[in-house]
Amino acid sequence: MKKTLFALLAIWATFSLSAQRLNKAELKSLQQFLSQPAAEASTNAEALKITNLNDPSTWKGIKTDNGRITEIDWSGHKLAGSLNLSDFTSLQKLNIAHNKISTLALSGNPMLTEVNASKNNISHLSINDCPGLQSLLLNRNQLSTLNIADIPKLSRLNVAGNALFTLDLTNAVNLRTLNCANNRLENLEISGCTNLRNLYAGYNQLSFISFVGLEKLENININSNKISKLYVQGLSNLQTLFCSDNHMTKLVVNNCDNLSDLDASYNDLTALNLNGTGKLAFIDLEWNDLTYLDLSNQPFLQRLDVSNNQLITLDLTNDTVLSFINLSDNYSLNDLRTDGCYSIRQIVGTWHDYNF
Repeated sequence: MKKTLFALLAIWATFSLSAQRLNKAELKSLQQFLSQPAAEASTNAEALKITNLNDPSTWKGIKTDNGRITEIDWSGHKLAGSLNLSDFTSLQKLNIAHNKISTLALSGNPMLTEVNASKNNISHLSINDCPGLQSLLLNRNQLSTLNIADIPKLSRLNVAGNALFTLDLTNAVNLRTLNCANNRLENLEISGCTNLRNLYAGYNQLSFISFVGLEKLENININSNKISKLYVQGLSNLQTLFCSDNHMTKLVVNNCDNLSDLDASYNDLTALNLNGTGKLAFIDLEWNDLTYLDLSNQPFLQRLDVSNNQLITLDLTNDTVLSFINLSDNYSLNDLRTDGCYSIRQIVGTWHDYNF
């Protein structure tokens, strides 16, 4: 009997010591979350196969240092409910992707650098006073608002597939990659994002966007918005520009001398202004209203699609590496200029006077 009693006391002492070693506030917050119902299990603890809420040393996916949580990786366990990690002052990395969590609180975490909360049901997020955060992945959630004013070091933000109407990134001076596609954005403020390299803002409701002061931009995708006029000037690092399906009537691209891939298909362009874009290799202008198009002296141009326009004149003079042209359904085309086009291998569409 005494041996059994001593054994039980020893086990109780071990559990008590484990609980004491972890900060009490952090332990309580995690215990509250683990006690909530999971998506397909009775509790989140059961979904994580945690059998003892008082012994965090046995919990998988948790790392600690000096009694404080430093990392949590609970991705892909169909967890649900509200997770409060505010004031976890030593937390550095959090991965709760592929769950069903609805509310997330991360305020007051000065050491936090990486958060992956993608593919959840998050509709409420608080994330203030996280000055060290660099990567924030929130794609495929249910956010309608987002405030990240207190995250000065943020370099990667993915909020694609939410329900945002507006996104203000005025103070995100270190942001390099922004993916805000597939929202309901009517307003996107990126004027202060002077280090932005990659912008993916397609499938929104934007009617205006400016790239003034964003000279480091390399890739822009604003497909499927409501931008009627677009001016892209002086972006010397720009390599790709995708702006299809905007019902755009005017497109001006000036002094973007590294631009290689332009897709402005499915718009309402009647004219196109391309100056200082001598490295274009791929151009897609199908389904516009162009009647005259001068793409001469493009020494890097390889593939061109101008199908379903109203072209009368198409000038491709001295496009020496051009190999593919789609000019189908341009029924009024009677002036195709191809002098110096020595590499053409395929033309799609009827052009009865062309010999190659």
